[in-house]
Amino acid sequence: MDLYRRAPGTGLRYLGHAGFVAEHQGVRLLMDPWFYPAFLHSWFPYPDNRHLLDVVTSGRFDYLYVSHAHEDHYDERLLRMLDRSITVIVPRYRSRIMVKRFAALGFADVVALGHKESHELAPGFTVTMYLDTSHKEDSGLLLDLDGYRFLDLNDCNTPMSELPGDVDLLAAQYSGAMWYPNCYDYPPEVMRKKVEAVRGDLLDTLYRKVRITGAAAYLPSAGPACFLDPVLEAYNDREATIFPQWEDVADRFAEACPGVEVLRLFPGDVVRLDDQPGGTLVERDSDAPPAEDLAAYRERRRDEWGAFYDEPAEPVTIEEIEAYFAKLQSWNKRFLGDFAKDVRLVADGRMWDVRLGHLAEHFVIEGEEPYDPEYTLLLCPRTMRAVIEERTGWEEALLSMRVGLHREPDVFDLTFMSLLRYGNQPVQTMQMLRERQNTETIERDGLRMQRFCPHAGEDLTHAVICDGVVECPRHHWKWDATTGECVDGGTLPLRVEPLT
Repeated sequence: MDLYRRAPGTGLRYLGHAGFVAEHQGVRLLMDPWFYPAFLHSWFPYPDNRHLLDVVTSGRFDYLYVSHAHEDHYDERLLRMLDRSITVIVPRYRSRIMVKRFAALGFADVVALGHKESHELAPGFTVTMYLDTSHKEDSGLLLDLDGYRFLDLNDCNTPMSELPGDVDLLAAQYSGAMWYPNCYDYPPEVMRKKVEAVRGDLLDTLYRKVRITGAAAYLPSAGPACFLDPVLEAYNDREATIFPQWEDVADRFAEACPGVEVLRLFPGDVVRLDDQPGGTLVERDSDAPPAEDLAAYRERRRDEWGAFYDEPAEPVTIEEIEAYFAKLQSWNKRFLGDFAKDVRLVADGRMWDVRLGHLAEHFVIEGEEPYDPEYTLLLCPRTMRAVIEERTGWEEALLSMRVGLHREPDVFDLTFMSLLRYGNQPVQTMQMLRERQNTETIERDGLRMQRFCPHAGEDLTHAVICDGVVECPRHHWKWDATTGECVDGGTLPLRVEPLT
C-alpha cells in the first residue's frame, strides 16, 4: 500500500496519536509511530491504528524521528521491526537517553539535534528541533517543506518565548497525559472540580500556542489514549477524566481561536500540502475501520492487555524496598539537600513506611503506623515489583493509572514527585537544582521577578499578571505578586519585588 492514493507529492499521513509520515521531494520521514500498548500494558492508541502497521513495517523511510522516551512515542516493539539503515533524528538531551537507546537497538546513523538546530533532509525539506528547555526531556519538530511550515509539538512544552512563528499547521496535545487528578482519591465533587480545572488549563495552554505560533490550521493529536484492561475502564470516561476526545472540546476551541482551520484526522488520513486551490485537501483512508467499538477493541487486544497479569507478582521484601530507595537517594544527594518526606507504600494488604531525605540506618518500617505519611501510594504487587526491579520507572507506573494516590495536605510536592519521576536520570534532577538557583529576572507590570517558573521552568515572559496574582502560562501555578507566595499549584515561592 503506497503512502498516497495518487502520485507521491508533499503531504502528511496521520498514523494516530502523535504519529505521522511526512513526504517531500521524494524523501519520507516517519514520526513517533505508536502501535503497541504502553505503560504496563495499560495505554492503547485511540482509535485503533493497527491496520496501518504493515504500512509502517514494510514501508520505505529515509528518516525516523522520535520525540522522547515515553512509550506512547518510543514504541520499542515497533522500532525493532524497522530497517536499521534509516537515519534517526533525535533530540540531544542532557541524559543522551535517545542516542543511547537507538544505539542499543542497532541504528548506526543517529543525528542528535539541540534546541533550534536544523538538519536538511533534502533540498527544500528541513527539520528544526524544539526542546522543552527545562529539566523535562520532551521535544517537538518543525518541518519546512519549501516554505510550508508544519510544527509537531505533540505533548512538548517548549517555552512559549521560544516557539516559532508563521506556522501553517500545528499539531499539539489538547487532551491530558497525566495521572493527576484522576489517580487521587478525591471525593466526587472535589474530583469534578479538579478535572474541570485541568482540562481548562490544557485548553488555555493550547490556545496560547496557537496564537503565539500564528498557526493557520490546527491538527488535534497526541491523545487521548484508551484503557482496554477492564480494571482501568473508568479512565475511558471522557467527561469525568482529563482524557476528552476532540469532539468534547471542539466548540470551546472554535470560540477561543476563531478563523483557525481544524483538521480532524483519523489514522490513515492524508493531508495534501501541495498547492491546492480552495485550501487544504484531506484524503480520507478508505481502508480505515468503522467507528471504534471499545468492547470489540478490548477483545481484539485481550492477549496484549492481559500480558500485564503474566508479569511477576511475588510480594516485595523490606530489604528490596530499602535497597531500591537507598540507591535512588544516593544518586540524587545534591538534589535532595535537606529534604525530608514520609511516604507510605501499600500493596496487597501490606504496608511499608518510607522516610526519604536524611538517610538513617533503617528507613523503611513495615506493618506499623509510627507517623502519618504525607503521600500514600497504593499499588498491586505486579506494579510494585516492576518498579523495585527497575523493569519500569515511577513515571511509567504512574502514567499506567495502576497506582492510586493520596496526599495530606493536598499540596503538590515538586521535590518528592521529581525524585520518583526523574531520579533514575540524575542529570534531570541536577538541572532542576540549577533551575532553582537561576537568578535571571524580568521586569513586567511594575514588578521584577524571576524569569523562569520554579515548577517546570516555563519562561514567565508570557505570564498573566492580574489582580495581584502572577499566573504561569504552562501549568497555571499562581503566586501573590506582592509576597511571591504560591497560592495555587504547589509550595514553591516566586522571587518577586516591586520596581521603585
